[in-house]
Amino acid sequence: MKTTANYYKSALKAISKILLLIIFLLSPFFAGAIGFKFKIKNTAKTNVAVFYRINKKSGGFKLKTLMNLKPGEEKVKEVSVEKGDTVAFYGQDAEDQTSVTVKRDFAMLDQNKSTVYYIPIIIPEKQTSNFESLEGLSVKLEHNKVLNFLLKMDSSSMSSLSMLENNFQNVYPLGTFIFVDTKTNRLLLPPLEPSFWNNSENYLTIQDSLYAMVNKEQRGMANAQVGYFVAKMFDSLRVNNTAELEFKAKLSLIRWKPSAEADIYQIFNDKAVEAFLQNCYAQIDNPDQEYQRYRLYFLSSYERIDDLEIYGKQFYNFGNEADLSLSTPAQVFSTSLGVMYTKNKTLSNYYSVQGAVLRTKAYDFTSLLFNGFKNNVKNKIIAETYDNQHKIIAAIVDEYKSLVAYNPDPVRLSLQAIDPKDATPSLVPIETTVNNLSPYTAMASDTTKSANAAANNYKVDTYNNKVKFFNSHLKEINSLMRELDQTNNDLAKISQTNPDKSFSSTVNSPGLLKEIEVNSQIVRKQ
Repeated sequence: MKTTANYYKSALKAISKILLLIIFLLSPFFAGAIGFKFKIKNTAKTNVAVFYRINKKSGGFKLKTLMNLKPGEEKVKEVSVEKGDTVAFYGQDAEDQTSVTVKRDFAMLDQNKSTVYYIPIIIPEKQTSNFESLEGLSVKLEHNKVLNFLLKMDSSSMSSLSMLENNFQNVYPLGTFIFVDTKTNRLLLPPLEPSFWNNSENYLTIQDSLYAMVNKEQRGMANAQVGYFVAKMFDSLRVNNTAELEFKAKLSLIRWKPSAEADIYQIFNDKAVEAFLQNCYAQIDNPDQEYQRYRLYFLSSYERIDDLEIYGKQFYNFGNEADLSLSTPAQVFSTSLGVMYTKNKTLSNYYSVQGAVLRTKAYDFTSLLFNGFKNNVKNKIIAETYDNQHKIIAAIVDEYKSLVAYNPDPVRLSLQAIDPKDATPSLVPIETTVNNLSPYTAMASDTTKSANAAANNYKVDTYNNKVKFFNSHLKEINSLMRELDQTNNDLAKISQTNPDKSFSSTVNSPGLLKEIEVNSQIVRKQ
């Protein structure tokens, strides 16, 4: 019995030594292997088989099946990873669709050995949307009846979509007069905002939308500037890869409308405009030379953006963000550009603006202003001529009164005296009388030396003095008559002139108003 017991003791010692030797010999291989825990969750809607692959630092790899998971199921498993190795997890459904591969290297795992690392099994959704180049999107915008205005923005405004914001409710109301110096493109006078002419109507409202999936790098080769707006918009919105975009806009055409009892050509008869026009006239020295320099605009309509909204959702390729946390993707897609993910399920509002004025149009009243300027000058000349005419008539009447008073021979020449009660005597009898008069001739002196001769010569001198005065007044009346005739002729000529044809806003339609688009900088309130 003792011999048998000793035999078993010897055998156990020998086995223990062998096991210790094996453990000692294999310890270098297991010295770097550490077990890490992973919480693996199936986010797909079907059953998946989960695999993991160990990529060795030596270049080899080991692939093993880990478990099967039902939709939404999660399990915690421990996997040993050696220093320098990388472990990758992925799943596969019954249709052999493979999930996104989630990699973790030893260095990252070793930073917190007690952490249970979350590994989502994500089967990418198949995305059938066609990706477009920036050029393709810009062509769509160009042919969109509402949104094509986006392509007309210049480089300075497009850098921050600021053009619309600057125009936001920042224009003068319809019916405003602005007087512009075209050399400097500045207003010469404070604008005249409307009085009773302020009447507008919403003439037309249209709305449209546009949807596109756009990849920034697929620009296209033709016409590099066609996609300028979209490229600048991507820079402004910080889209650095791919975006799902939706544009929505509603535009209205608001136009000025005269009241029922008025038309647009009556504006110049508005007393509220009179002082403004006089100030405009004061700026004009030579209308023939300065016609092209000045413009008088009457704001008639504007195109208003009632609402513009640009929605977007950015997509990223796996691996293009080093700090990506795989617990954050909202959606993962399998596309023609590879597997992509997005952080948001819904579109975000990238940019929106309401009530901004896009374009302003105005009636060009310049021709009517300059014609009015000439009318204004003509009216001043006519007024001055009429005033001069009245002065001449008054002078004729005064001279005629003097003529009657100095009549040398009232017995032989009977002149009709003017009724002193008549404030505005007619010139017709005076003209008739004067036309029938001839100057008096002086009487010769009596050359006799008798006493009667002296008395006769006194009468002769008296008569001759009256003749001198009479002839002087008759001559002055005739001169005033000729001046009055010339004044009447001038009035007739001035009254017959038609300055309306002197200036015109259009070559083919003289005198008609022309509506043009005006610079938004001019009509913007400062």
